[in-house]
Amino acid sequence: MRNLILLINLTLGLMSYGQEVYIDKGLQAFETGNKAYLEEDYASAIRAYQEVLAEGLHSKEVYLNLGNAYYKNGQTASSILYYEKGLVYFKKDTDLINNLRFAENQRIDRIEPLPDSLLKRVYEFLIGLMNSEAWAATSFIFALLFAITRVAKSRLGKLAIPNLIIGVFTFLILLFIKSSEQRENYAIVFEPAITVLSDPKIDASVIFELHEGTKVKPIESFESFQKIEIANGQSGWIPTSSIRFIKE
Repeated sequence: MRNLILLINLTLGLMSYGQEVYIDKGLQAFETGNKAYLEEDYASAIRAYQEVLAEGLHSKEVYLNLGNAYYKNGQTASSILYYEKGLVYFKKDTDLINNLRFAENQRIDRIEPLPDSLLKRVYEFLIGLMNSEAWAATSFIFALLFAITRVAKSRLGKLAIPNLIIGVFTFLILLFIKSSEQRENYAIVFEPAITVLSDPKIDASVIFELHEGTKVKPIESFESFQKIEIANGQSGWIPTSSIRFIKE
């Protein structure tokens, strides 16, 4: 038993040590990236910021600085990609949103988006109230309150059913939000120009053309092709190698 306790303590200690090593390496890489950025060595800054992400560390500043470094280095598509990646984690961050809009102004394609669907508007409303973590916490709290009031012998027992209803309702909202986020996966075009085809084959007829930095929604894949949809509802097939996914 004593040996088992020692083994557990040793394992936890190594895990803690490992996390500290990752954090230290990430912080050092972040500082290196900042120094290179100030010296206008954007290629070195990009490598350093990528090292931070490779350590599994995510912060608004890393994505923002990485996007800025790519933009300063003349890689607009990459800057858009990493602003978008940052917004996956930090959805309402104004700095990421403003820099993304600025980078998007450099794109060739000007696509008029369709109005948002009802489900998209409901999602935006709910996520505007609280993020998914807050909805999950709310659901858990009311489930806990239900359990407490369910066994209470005082007047608090009357609150069991209302707590249950609210708990279930917030949990269903959480499921809706998570489902919506899984469906909302996008990609960025990385080719200077790419023809969108009617079918997943090289000799298919051309429908329209897209350019570097344009955001597309992947719908379906077939062999080396990806069916995509753009903001105005048009769709077609492009080589999968011509895009990079925001969520990987």
